[in-house]
Amino acid sequence: MPFKEKDFPAQCPPIDAIEMDINPVYRVIENDTIQEVDFLNHRERNKRYPSHKTCEALAISFFTTYEAANDATIRFKNLRNKKFVQGIITMECGIHKTENEHLNLWLYKDVDMVKVFLGEEDRDGHK
Repeated sequence: MPFKEKDFPAQCPPIDAIEMDINPVYRVIENDTIQEVDFLNHRERNKRYPSHKTCEALAISFFTTYEAANDATIRFKNLRNKKFVQGIITMECGIHKTENEHLNLWLYKDVDMVKVFLGEEDRDGHK
């Protein structure tokens, strides 16, 4: 399956990244409602990132527990005063790697993450 992002650095996504359903996951969002912008990676949002973190910057970040998401909104200045919401990731979304309750998802092309995250798509990608 082709990825949404092009021009990955070497060893990206990591060889041990997997396709697997994850329910629940938690995502920090910009406003009160989930929007497409909430599922853009750092490059797509023109956010700064260190060059050695390019692979992670091309992924979408989630947390695998409520506690980890809540802790991140307290510990990291850029996430303070932001909300996080619960949703799902399916194996059709892409491949991911989890470390310490933080999940990086490298998204496949043509995935509607808003619908998938909210559970509004069936397994064939239809509403």
